[in-house]
Amino acid sequence: MPQIPEPELIGDILSGSLIGQDDAVILLLGAAPVAAGEQVLRPAGPLVVRYAIPYLHQRTAIVPGLFASEYGEFLVGRQAWNYAQRNFTIHPRSDLVGLRPDGVQDQIMLRDLDFGRDVEVYAYESPDSREPVARLAAYRIGPGAPESLPDLLVKYLPRQ
Repeated sequence: MPQIPEPELIGDILSGSLIGQDDAVILLLGAAPVAAGEQVLRPAGPLVVRYAIPYLHQRTAIVPGLFASEYGEFLVGRQAWNYAQRNFTIHPRSDLVGLRPDGVQDQIMLRDLDFGRDVEVYAYESPDSREPVARLAAYRIGPGAPESLPDLLVKYLPRQ
């Protein structure tokens, strides 16, 4: 049996601020002014944005780091994410290993994940952080933002 690799959690490192707007948290990329009624929750600096797949029968999600097939094959990081997203119906007994938003490492079969619901997007202080500082509702681009943004951020987080 092959050696089981260490999980590599899916995510992107960005520089940004977190802005509170009503009950939502917005990722601010670049230097846009904060609108009336908004507050800065975290000043500009490095953040790790991670993507989580919701559970089917629980109110939580998992940030994948390792895909383990029922046949003993393993993928980590972005390869694990891509393979699980494309093949969850073919390998329902395969597992994803990763972190839940409460910081607990978990292992769950693909059949127990809800690939039909929206991917949840979280902001973390650093690559080593186990718990997010916020669940993100949208992102906003201001002057000085990067010209290209990570594809998963654009795909799963609405632009405001």
